[in-house]
Formats: sequence, structure tokens, C-alpha cells
Amino acid sequence: MGALDHEIGSDTKVSRGPYTIADYINARARADGLSQRTIAANTGYSRSRVNRILRDEDRRPISLVEANTILASMGVGPLEVALANEVINKNTSINADEMGIVLSLVAVMVDGLPIKIAALLDVIDGFESSDIRKEHGIKLHNAIYDMLKSLYTDLTERKDARIDYTKF
Repeated sequence: MGALDHEIGSDTKVSRGPYTIADYINARARADGLSQRTIAANTGYSRSRVNRILRDEDRRPISLVEANTILASMGVGPLEVALANEVINKNTSINADEMGIVLSLVAVMVDGLPIKIAALLDVIDGFESSDIRKEHGIKLHNAIYDMLKSLYTDLTERKDARIDYTKF
């Protein structure tokens, strides 16, 4: 899992990065509406242990086994855990709740994609595996970003149009 021991001083109030896997677990739990009591019940860990490793202040280190057990009990797959580790290791500047939401989206988007790309070899006449190159990933990465930016811009504009400001 990596970056499990990365800590923030308890006297430092940080709203953006760096994060630990415990921060990610907390963000996912909030998004899924899970309490520490539910996590304890689902994992078999005591409520006091779950509280010690997931509380915001004076947090105790979480072991790799504990992190994997908790995440698995929450239905978080290995791909999403790997993506969380990438974000944690790069100390990106998104808060823990944003990180949880974004990683859930990316995990769903990427899940099964390698199989679909490989299936293109059977679907497109004349397309061979030697035609697939690592550098194509940059173009795909940028295209996905542009598409998401356009979709979310449209969504935001529609959301603004639905709000009746005359009521305020």
C-alpha cells in the first residue's frame, strides 16, 4: 500500500494534502455513509481500535493488513486502492473528500478497460497489437480530460439554469 506512515503534525490544520490511507478510508466512509461502528462490525476489529486508527487527532498508525481489511469490507477494489496510493504518494492538492469521489470515478472508468482495448484487435480489421503504443496513452489521457471538462461544464450550466433565483 505505501505511504501508510505519512503523518501530519497534530497541531497543524491542513485542508489540502498530504494524505494517508486512513484519510482515504475516512473519505470513502463519509461518502458511503458508514460509521466507525459499522466499519468495526464489518471487519471484526474493536470499535476502539477503529477509532484510534481513523480519528482525525492523535491518530495511531494503521497496518497494511488493517487498511486492506477495512477497504475490502467497504467494497473498495484493488484498482481503487492502487489509485489512492498514487494520489497519496504524489501529495496532490485535493482534499480527502475530493480524493475519494475522484478515485471512485476513475476506478469505475478504468475497470475492464484493458479487456475492451484488447477486444479492439478483433473488432477493427487490420488492427494489430503492434499498433498499440504506450505514447497513445497521453493522447487518450488528454481526450478523457477534455471530455470530462466539457461534460461537467455542461452539467454545471444546466444546474445553474434550474435554480430559480427569484425565490431568494
